[in-house]
Amino acid sequence: MKKVISAITVLFVLTLTAGNLFAQTTGRISGKVIDQKNSETLIGATVNIEGTTKASATDVDGHYVLSGLAPGKYTILIRYIGYQSKTVSDIEVKAGANTPLDVTLGQAQSQALNEVVIKATYRQASVGALYARQKNSIQVSDGISSDIIRRSPDRNTGDVLKRIGGTSVQDGKFVVIRGLAERYNNNLLNGSVLPSSEPDKKAFSYDIIPASLIDNIVVYKTATPDLPGDFAGGAINTITKDIPDSKFMETTLSIGYNSKATFKNDFIDAQPNGKYDFLGFSDDSRKLPPVYADNKAIYTSGTTNNQKIAIAQQFPNTFGSKTITTIPNINFQFVTGNSKVLKNEGRLGYNFALNYSTGYKESTGNRTQYNVSAPDQLPLYSFDRNIFSSTKTLGGLFSLGYTTGRTKLVFRNLFNNDFSKDYEQTSNALVRGGDDSEPTHYRGFSNEVTQNGVLSSVLEGQHTLGERKIIVDWAGSYGLSYRKQPDQRIVTIFSNPDGGEYLSLPSENSPLSNILGRVYSNLNENIYSGKVNVTYPFKWLNQPQKIKVGGLYTYRDRDFSIDALGYVDIVGNGKRIDLANGTTIENVFSPQSIANNNLAFSRIDLQSTDYVGTSNLNSGYLMLDNKFSDKLHLVWGARVERYEQKLAATGKAVQNYVNTDILPSANLSYALTEKSNLRASFYKSVNRPEFRELADFRYFDYQNNFNISGNKNLVRSTISNADLRYEIFPSSGEIISVSAFYKKFTNPIEQVNLDNDVLSYDNAVSAEDFGAEVELRKKLNFISENGLFKNLTFYVNASYINAKVKFRNREEAKTPLQGQSPYLINSGLFYAPESGSFTFNVLYNRIGERLRFRGVDPHTDIYEKPRDVIDFQVSKRLFKGGELKLTLSDILAQTNALYYNIGDVNKIAYSAATDKIIQNRFNGFTTNLSFKYSFK
Repeated sequence: MKKVISAITVLFVLTLTAGNLFAQTTGRISGKVIDQKNSETLIGATVNIEGTTKASATDVDGHYVLSGLAPGKYTILIRYIGYQSKTVSDIEVKAGANTPLDVTLGQAQSQALNEVVIKATYRQASVGALYARQKNSIQVSDGISSDIIRRSPDRNTGDVLKRIGGTSVQDGKFVVIRGLAERYNNNLLNGSVLPSSEPDKKAFSYDIIPASLIDNIVVYKTATPDLPGDFAGGAINTITKDIPDSKFMETTLSIGYNSKATFKNDFIDAQPNGKYDFLGFSDDSRKLPPVYADNKAIYTSGTTNNQKIAIAQQFPNTFGSKTITTIPNINFQFVTGNSKVLKNEGRLGYNFALNYSTGYKESTGNRTQYNVSAPDQLPLYSFDRNIFSSTKTLGGLFSLGYTTGRTKLVFRNLFNNDFSKDYEQTSNALVRGGDDSEPTHYRGFSNEVTQNGVLSSVLEGQHTLGERKIIVDWAGSYGLSYRKQPDQRIVTIFSNPDGGEYLSLPSENSPLSNILGRVYSNLNENIYSGKVNVTYPFKWLNQPQKIKVGGLYTYRDRDFSIDALGYVDIVGNGKRIDLANGTTIENVFSPQSIANNNLAFSRIDLQSTDYVGTSNLNSGYLMLDNKFSDKLHLVWGARVERYEQKLAATGKAVQNYVNTDILPSANLSYALTEKSNLRASFYKSVNRPEFRELADFRYFDYQNNFNISGNKNLVRSTISNADLRYEIFPSSGEIISVSAFYKKFTNPIEQVNLDNDVLSYDNAVSAEDFGAEVELRKKLNFISENGLFKNLTFYVNASYINAKVKFRNREEAKTPLQGQSPYLINSGLFYAPESGSFTFNVLYNRIGERLRFRGVDPHTDIYEKPRDVIDFQVSKRLFKGGELKLTLSDILAQTNALYYNIGDVNKIAYSAATDKIIQNRFNGFTTNLSFKYSFK
């Protein structure tokens, strides 16, 4: 830890020193020119500084840059053929800074001889551009712009997403939309599908992307044919900056305090440490010993007992731990970028970000299991479990972009590696047999390392062709996700009635890795993708129209291996080893003790199934974008997706799955007034099983005490979706909307509780969601144009979902889908003046009773109790370039609790009289103090 702190200190000082290199005496004006009616970018518009010869033409993105400007106030003139010209005044330019300005142009009403010039101030023009984008969206969507992000204190994308209507963020990183679980969302980065950062589910950890590199985020709640068809909650498209408008550099150092883990002198640190743990990478000291790996195929039946004992002696004796005093969590982030205008008026630019964090987490809790047929009996078992985690995160982002005239090329890269070393301590544990006789008492621990990573690289291009301005855009991408869990060591220590302790060693034929064993697993998944789209604009009914066609190909391959090994008495029918007379956990698995006690491993085949999975997605679409009048707009078409999935597990038949789906969609919007829209939409979508859900093997989740098994008989789910929305935009950044939506699921995929602590996956027959959503974002300057209220914004979003699910083997239930909540409430109060010198926000979130696991019996449905989550953040600029920020997360720190819904199955709210709490976890609250310095 000392060398980590030293390295971070050196980096922080170096970046502060580098600030001298950033001294600049001139500034820039940059932004986009867009169509006032449809928000399309205008390519080739000219932007002039009045009274000078300084000028710029907009590129393929409608983007312009006016650089080398002396500090002062300017007026610019924007011209484009067929549009009214516009002047924008009072644009202030500061030394070493960029002044962002997006401008809308309206189409010329006649071919008048005299030019009509529209006049606006800087503030009026900025507000008008943002307002136009909001109102002209072709889908039911919500988003947040770079301007709002720039003035907010948000540090990463997870923070930003909390501000978007209809979304909620779990654990600071996973997104829930309209109460639906993450499996029903699609995660896009710059329009390309992101590899999952969680290998066992379809999810992405949004806390790894710095907020300062985001241009905008849009959450699509309805589909268009050019979007991938596998979502029902929403598609989240995060657009990162590609070519910065000006040179910038910023560094952030933050220190975090957790009420459970920081400054604790009894924190249990798992041992031993690897050479590269401080960076977040595991070394070879934890990998499966070659003497076993090389003989794995013949180990069970092709080796003698003596050979198995010799092999067991080659496994390192790493069952120790030590108690330490923890220090605060530390995070360091460095972000920089620059662009240059070339001789051919093209622009070349880059963005780079580096993020490193180190910290400690502690979670305390308990687990209790009941006989749901007789819930008033004594529990079948119970235990307390504390989890001590030492974490490291290392991530980076790099993009390189070039644009000139009608061509744009961008190369984007994202990498993140998470490392967690966990010691899970079990205490006060007891288990009962078939009667209520004296229970068996035990304690134990699990010692494991988990390394998760994700890499995404995308090369994309956009070209505008000919006088018709046909747009061709394309992208090729590579994604990698991995998870390494080398050498999870699980130990259970039983107690004698007289107080002595012992280990119980089963025979070779009945190993139990979840009692006494070691587990090694490794997963790698590659994603290769390519897409191309062609947009053909034309006029009809004296209105702009578009036809868009395109195709997408995605190939995934996954390689997973796992070895679950249980310690056994290799020569007898089982034995016990007393932890006495010098025999301890630290030495009982030493080479000498293994030989003396005839210990060896038995491979648990049910939990040791390697598999290779591949999938091919071929898709194409046709989309028409029709404007029938200035008020009526229809985007419609269809997408065809053919999905082939194959899974080959060792020793088992190859599993093949092939589906072809036609996915129509239509989005109709009608402008009731200049400030209000009525929207209606319909689309079909799919939800496909993940490789892990299909893999027919079982593994033990030590933390939650569940065995989790796949189901090779899963089929993909299809969903029909309908939305109706009325929205009003009182002014820029404000919205009042009321929505109703309906979703019909066929064969929805659910994680089910098979009882006996076994979880699996299954298809329900069907499900229906009827939902309503209300959103209000309103500035409070109507109370007072001065003081606090002038820059105060209130926000609330509430969703209610009434669901019913039909099953094959149980009665229809009026319950949420697995992973879903019946209601969702987000609310916030944001203070952000134009200067951004002092900001604060208070966020409140509550998610209703979430169905965590569906039971095969209605009384074994497991729900998560609602929690009230309050976050507070305040930031203050201390001097030029410096900003101090204080964040309080999960201030109430309410317990995470799971319960059996034993009473009325159509009643899901927790009842202390009938329901049974089976798990409690308490994580504490977190405080973070950060300092950011932006070099000017």
